Amino acid sequence: ANTVPIEKPVADAAFDSATCIGCGACVAACKNASAMLFVSAKISQLALLPQGKVESSGRVANMVKQMDEEGFGNCTNTGACEVECPKEISLGNIARMNSEYLKFVIET
Repeated sequence: ANTVPIEKPVADAAFDSATCIGCGACVAACKNASAMLFVSAKISQLALLPQGKVESSGRVANMVKQMDEEGFGNCTNTGACEVECPKEISLGNIARMNSEYLKFVIET
């Protein structure tokens, strides 16, 4: 997978997702205490790269399950998390996580 060329926009999106430092500012800013921005950044980072494809469906299922078990709230798209994020992680990652999770549900 390391020899598979990656288009620049995809590589840039993966890099942007990888900049998440896990500080929790997004969770603290969210009225629902949602961890979806943090979790989705990690899922997006790996889902966009060929090296992460092998385990992508299991990864998204496990991470969403763990997030739910920990009692984090659901995202209601207020955008407070994106505003407070010191690394400017995009809400687009949440959409990507939802898409990856839907793929997992359909495949199983």
